[in-house]
Amino acid sequence: MKVLNLIPFLEFENSDFFKQNENLEILSITPFEQNLGKFIKCEIGSLSFVLAMICARFSDSEYFKNLDDGFLSGESNVGEEEIDEILEFLDECDCLIVDENLIKFHIDNKNIIEFLNLISSKFKIKILDENLCEINLQSHLLTPLKDLLNYDGAVIFKHTKNNKFTGGKYFCMVAKIKDGDFVKISSNSLEVTTKFELDENLKGTIALLGVDIIDSYKFELVKISKV
Repeated sequence: MKVLNLIPFLEFENSDFFKQNENLEILSITPFEQNLGKFIKCEIGSLSFVLAMICARFSDSEYFKNLDDGFLSGESNVGEEEIDEILEFLDECDCLIVDENLIKFHIDNKNIIEFLNLISSKFKIKILDENLCEINLQSHLLTPLKDLLNYDGAVIFKHTKNNKFTGGKYFCMVAKIKDGDFVKISSNSLEVTTKFELDENLKGTIALLGVDIIDSYKFELVKISKV
Protein backbone atom coordinates (compact mmCIF):
# COMPACT_ATOMS: atom_id res chain seq x y z
CA MET A 1 0.00 0.00 0.00
CA LYS A 2 1.37 3.40 -1.03
CA VAL A 3 0.59 6.51 1.01
CA LEU A 4 1.34 10.15 0.25
CA ASN A 5 1.66 11.80 3.65
CA LEU A 6 1.16 15.52 4.27
CA ILE A 7 1.18 15.33 8.08
CA PRO A 8 4.36 17.21 9.02
CA PHE A 9 5.81 14.81 11.62
CA LEU A 10 3.76 11.63 11.30
CA GLU A 11 6.37 9.36 12.87
CA PHE A 12 6.26 11.48 16.04
CA GLU A 13 2.57 12.34 16.22
CA ASN A 14 1.31 8.88 15.30
CA SER A 15 4.13 6.40 15.90
CA ASP A 16 1.60 3.55 16.26
CA PHE A 17 0.69 4.08 12.61
CA PHE A 18 4.07 2.70 11.56
CA LYS A 19 4.03 -0.17 14.05
CA GLN A 20 0.64 -1.33 12.78
CA ASN A 21 1.44 -0.80 9.09
CA GLU A 22 5.02 -1.95 8.62
CA ASN A 23 4.54 -2.82 4.94
CA LEU A 24 3.39 0.64 3.87
CA GLU A 25 5.36 2.59 1.30
CA ILE A 26 5.21 6.19 2.43
CA LEU A 27 6.31 9.39 0.73
CA SER A 28 6.08 12.49 2.93
CA ILE A 29 6.16 16.14 1.90
CA THR A 30 7.34 17.91 5.03
CA PRO A 31 9.72 20.47 6.56
CA PHE A 32 10.98 17.71 8.90
CA GLU A 33 13.70 15.20 8.10
CA GLN A 34 11.93 11.86 8.49
CA ASN A 35 13.54 8.61 9.61
CA LEU A 36 10.82 6.33 8.24
CA GLY A 37 9.89 6.13 4.60
CA LYS A 38 11.00 8.58 1.94
CA PHE A 39 10.47 12.30 2.25
CA ILE A 40 10.67 15.42 0.15
CA LYS A 41 11.66 18.37 2.26
CA CYS A 42 9.83 21.64 1.73
CA GLU A 43 9.92 25.01 3.43
CA ILE A 44 7.63 25.57 6.41
CA GLY A 45 4.11 26.52 5.35
CA SER A 46 4.81 25.99 1.64
CA LEU A 47 2.47 23.06 0.96
CA SER A 48 0.11 25.40 -0.89
CA PHE A 49 2.89 26.10 -3.40
CA VAL A 50 3.90 22.43 -3.70
CA LEU A 51 0.33 21.24 -4.25
CA ALA A 52 -0.21 23.99 -6.82
CA MET A 53 2.85 22.80 -8.76
CA ILE A 54 1.53 19.23 -8.69
CA CYS A 55 -1.88 20.29 -10.01
CA ALA A 56 -0.26 22.44 -12.70
CA ARG A 57 1.23 19.29 -14.24
CA PHE A 58 -2.15 17.74 -15.08
CA SER A 59 -4.73 20.54 -15.08
CA ASP A 60 -5.69 22.52 -18.20
CA SER A 61 -7.10 25.34 -16.09
CA GLU A 62 -5.91 28.87 -16.86
CA TYR A 63 -5.37 29.26 -13.12
CA PHE A 64 -2.42 26.87 -13.21
CA LYS A 65 -1.13 28.03 -16.59
CA ASN A 66 -0.70 31.51 -15.11
CA LEU A 67 1.39 30.33 -12.15
CA ASP A 68 5.10 31.11 -11.99
CA ASP A 69 6.54 27.64 -11.39
CA GLY A 70 10.05 28.99 -10.96
CA PHE A 71 8.92 31.28 -8.16
CA LEU A 72 6.87 28.57 -6.44
CA SER A 73 9.77 26.13 -6.69
CA GLY A 74 12.25 28.63 -5.26
CA GLU A 75 9.99 29.62 -2.37
CA SER A 76 9.07 26.04 -1.42
CA ASN A 77 12.52 24.57 -2.12
CA VAL A 78 10.90 21.77 -4.14
CA GLY A 79 12.23 21.37 -7.67
CA GLU A 80 10.88 19.94 -10.92
CA GLU A 81 12.51 16.55 -10.37
CA GLU A 82 10.87 16.27 -6.96
CA ILE A 83 7.46 17.14 -8.44
CA ASP A 84 8.10 14.41 -11.03
CA GLU A 85 8.84 11.99 -8.18
CA ILE A 86 5.60 12.91 -6.40
CA LEU A 87 3.55 12.49 -9.59
CA GLU A 88 5.11 9.10 -10.29
CA PHE A 89 4.26 8.07 -6.74
CA LEU A 90 0.67 9.31 -7.11
CA ASP A 91 0.17 7.12 -10.19
CA GLU A 92 0.22 4.04 -7.94
CA CYS A 93 -0.85 5.70 -4.69
CA ASP A 94 -3.70 4.30 -2.58
CA CYS A 95 -4.43 7.25 -0.30
CA LEU A 96 -3.34 10.67 0.84
CA ILE A 97 -3.09 11.54 4.54
CA VAL A 98 -3.60 15.10 5.75
CA ASP A 99 -4.10 16.55 9.22
CA GLU A 100 -7.00 18.72 10.30
CA ASN A 101 -4.65 21.51 11.39
CA LEU A 102 -3.49 22.18 7.82
CA ILE A 103 -7.05 22.29 6.54
CA LYS A 104 -8.26 24.57 9.33
CA PHE A 105 -5.39 26.94 10.05
CA HIS A 106 -3.00 27.23 7.10
CA ILE A 107 -3.08 30.79 5.76
CA ASP A 108 -4.13 29.47 2.33
CA ASN A 109 -6.31 26.59 3.53
CA LYS A 110 -9.13 27.00 1.00
CA ASN A 111 -6.78 26.73 -1.96
CA ILE A 112 -5.09 23.75 -0.31
CA ILE A 113 -8.45 22.00 0.08
CA GLU A 114 -9.25 22.50 -3.61
CA PHE A 115 -5.79 21.31 -4.66
CA LEU A 116 -6.32 18.16 -2.59
CA ASN A 117 -9.72 17.60 -4.22
CA LEU A 118 -8.18 17.93 -7.68
CA ILE A 119 -5.41 15.46 -6.84
CA SER A 120 -7.89 13.02 -5.31
CA SER A 121 -10.09 13.17 -8.41
CA LYS A 122 -7.24 12.93 -10.92
CA PHE A 123 -5.51 9.94 -9.30
CA LYS A 124 -8.65 8.35 -7.83
CA ILE A 125 -7.25 8.21 -4.31
CA LYS A 126 -8.93 8.64 -0.95
CA ILE A 127 -8.13 11.50 1.40
CA LEU A 128 -7.68 10.37 5.01
CA ASP A 129 -7.33 12.39 8.20
CA GLU A 130 -4.78 11.80 10.96
CA ASN A 131 -7.04 9.09 12.41
CA LEU A 132 -7.02 7.31 9.03
CA CYS A 133 -10.72 8.05 8.47
CA GLU A 134 -11.82 9.01 4.97
CA ILE A 135 -12.85 12.64 4.66
CA ASN A 136 -14.74 14.59 2.01
CA LEU A 137 -13.52 18.14 1.62
CA GLN A 138 -15.88 20.91 0.58
CA SER A 139 -15.04 22.37 -2.81
CA HIS A 140 -13.77 25.95 -3.03
CA LEU A 141 -13.16 28.39 -5.86
CA LEU A 142 -9.45 28.85 -6.47
CA THR A 143 -8.07 32.28 -5.60
CA PRO A 144 -4.60 33.80 -6.08
CA LEU A 145 -2.02 32.03 -3.94
CA LYS A 146 -1.22 33.86 -0.73
CA ASP A 147 2.35 34.79 0.09
CA LEU A 148 4.12 32.48 2.52
CA LEU A 149 4.61 33.66 6.07
CA ASN A 150 8.11 34.42 7.33
CA TYR A 151 9.68 31.61 9.35
CA ASP A 152 13.23 32.92 9.54
CA GLY A 153 14.38 32.40 13.13
CA ALA A 154 13.33 30.15 16.01
CA VAL A 155 10.37 28.01 14.92
CA ILE A 156 8.34 25.65 17.08
CA PHE A 157 6.00 22.84 16.10
CA LYS A 158 3.09 22.53 18.53
CA HIS A 159 1.72 19.13 19.53
CA THR A 160 -0.29 17.50 22.34
CA LYS A 161 1.70 14.32 22.98
CA ASN A 162 3.45 15.70 26.09
CA ASN A 163 4.33 19.02 27.72
CA LYS A 164 8.02 19.05 26.82
CA PHE A 165 10.03 21.61 24.88
CA THR A 166 12.64 19.74 22.85
CA GLY A 167 14.92 20.52 19.96
CA GLY A 168 18.10 19.46 18.23
CA LYS A 169 21.54 21.03 18.17
CA TYR A 170 20.77 23.24 15.18
CA PHE A 171 17.75 24.72 16.95
CA CYS A 172 20.03 25.46 19.92
CA MET A 173 22.27 27.46 17.61
CA VAL A 174 19.37 29.45 16.15
CA ALA A 175 17.71 30.12 19.52
CA LYS A 176 21.04 30.56 21.37
CA ILE A 177 20.06 28.20 24.18
CA LYS A 178 21.39 24.93 25.58
CA ASP A 179 20.11 21.78 27.26
CA GLY A 180 18.53 22.52 30.64
CA ASP A 181 17.95 26.24 30.09
CA PHE A 182 14.71 27.67 31.43
CA VAL A 183 13.25 29.91 28.76
CA LYS A 184 10.30 32.13 27.96
CA ILE A 185 8.64 31.38 24.63
CA SER A 186 6.43 34.12 23.24
CA SER A 187 4.50 34.78 20.04
CA ASN A 188 1.19 36.28 18.95
CA SER A 189 -0.71 33.22 20.20
CA LEU A 190 1.21 31.96 23.24
CA GLU A 191 3.49 32.78 26.14
CA VAL A 192 5.11 29.89 27.98
CA THR A 193 7.94 29.50 30.48
CA THR A 194 9.49 26.06 30.37
CA LYS A 195 12.69 24.01 30.39
CA PHE A 196 14.46 23.20 27.15
CA GLU A 197 15.59 19.62 26.54
CA LEU A 198 18.15 18.76 23.89
CA ASP A 199 17.27 15.78 21.71
CA GLU A 200 20.23 14.72 19.57
CA ASN A 201 17.89 12.70 17.35
CA LEU A 202 15.96 15.77 16.21
CA LYS A 203 17.38 17.15 12.98
CA GLY A 204 16.88 20.57 11.52
CA THR A 205 16.02 23.88 13.14
CA ILE A 206 12.45 23.23 14.31
CA ALA A 207 11.76 22.51 18.00
CA LEU A 208 8.80 20.59 19.43
CA LEU A 209 6.57 22.24 22.03
CA GLY A 210 3.90 20.29 23.88
CA VAL A 211 0.72 22.28 24.56
CA ASP A 212 -2.74 21.52 25.95
CA ILE A 213 -4.75 22.86 23.01
CA ILE A 214 -3.82 23.69 19.43
CA ASP A 215 -6.00 26.44 18.00
CA SER A 216 -3.68 27.85 15.33
CA TYR A 217 -1.24 26.61 12.70
CA LYS A 218 1.17 24.12 14.27
CA PHE A 219 4.29 25.90 13.02
CA GLU A 220 5.01 29.21 14.67
CA LEU A 221 7.85 31.72 14.68
CA VAL A 222 8.62 32.60 18.29
CA LYS A 223 10.87 34.74 20.45
CA ILE A 224 12.91 32.85 23.04
CA SER A 225 14.63 34.43 26.02
CA LYS A 226 16.37 32.85 29.00
CA VAL A 227 14.81 33.34 32.46
